[in-house]
Amino acid sequence: MENVAQPLHVVFFPAWYPSEADPMSGSFVKTHAEAVNKQCKVSVLYVFGEERRDGDQVQLSFQEEDGIPTLRVSYKKSPGKLGKLMDMWLYFSASLKGYKQLITQQGKADVHHIHVLTRASFIPLLMKWSGKIPYIITEHWSRYQKANRHQMKGKFHLWFTKKAIDNSYAVCPVNKELGDAMQEMGFTHPRYESISNVVDIERFKLTTEEPSLKRFLHVSCFDEKPKNTKGLLRAFQAAVKQDPSLFLTLVGDGPDWAESKAYARELGLDPYVDFAGLKLGDALTPFFHENRHFVLFSRYENQPVVLLEALACGMNIISSKVGGIAALLADGRGILVEKEDETALTDAILKASKGMDLADSQKQRQYILENHSFEAVANQYIRLYRAALDA
Repeated sequence: MENVAQPLHVVFFPAWYPSEADPMSGSFVKTHAEAVNKQCKVSVLYVFGEERRDGDQVQLSFQEEDGIPTLRVSYKKSPGKLGKLMDMWLYFSASLKGYKQLITQQGKADVHHIHVLTRASFIPLLMKWSGKIPYIITEHWSRYQKANRHQMKGKFHLWFTKKAIDNSYAVCPVNKELGDAMQEMGFTHPRYESISNVVDIERFKLTTEEPSLKRFLHVSCFDEKPKNTKGLLRAFQAAVKQDPSLFLTLVGDGPDWAESKAYARELGLDPYVDFAGLKLGDALTPFFHENRHFVLFSRYENQPVVLLEALACGMNIISSKVGGIAALLADGRGILVEKEDETALTDAILKASKGMDLADSQKQRQYILENHSFEAVANQYIRLYRAALDA
């Protein structure tokens, strides 16, 4: 009887991951896990702090989600001046406790996969030194971009980040621009390989309907500093003054959702906008089908998954030219405007509403099938996993 090769067991260590408190956080990491899980066995260990008064200092919650064993380990965040030091100790001890339980339940890992540095690298770095288990890093965070580098502070933080990168088999930013920014900061590595975010092409499909050219969609986490929702609303207000038949739907939730909604009312946009709230999974898809254009006006980004989902649904896209978006929307896949240029955004909205310079829906989707499907992205990771094991 022939031996059947067992699939690789890959443990994901995300710094961000969906939770009951924040179902949008790290949703793109979960989609990566779902993609790799089609060809490997993926387990997830997510360790995070919570502000709570009651309960044990460290709490473990295990669930199987979409076929992926997922262990969430929460620790009680500490107040006061010594709180940060205590939180660091609790994070490390909670990580060890969670890892031991996950491996006991799911078996020894073949490869570790970090998503977002730096703290999430603690166990993989430890196991690389003691257990010889290789790991790779996927980075999503925009803090390496020049406008955000002030977030990377503290000698120990920078040292530990470099140590994690140096000991990895490969560093996989979600686009080349992010990788370039990381290396500009001194985080060099002989094996940088950009591997993009991923889209569930079975969920996000072309529609058989033809939505109105007057309908626009925006999906985000409503964090004003990066997303510039107010700038988008001002540009849309200027467009509505010239064409009152325009309509904008805004989907999502976040810290500045209520303020954005109030600002739209202040601008007199109530008849022309709809704040639809948080929509996830299958509840989100209809919004991509009911609107012809997707619009994003961020101040900084890396590779927004919402743009990939919009492309998979064949939408026409208008976006600010920041981060990796210019490369993503090259070859006619979108209309680019400079960040903060509200006049240019208004003009782009009006032109799109008249059917000018529209992208081809079939070509939009084909690009996603070739570059951002579960299979396309998982194949790239699995090649790296096997190379790491053979190194």
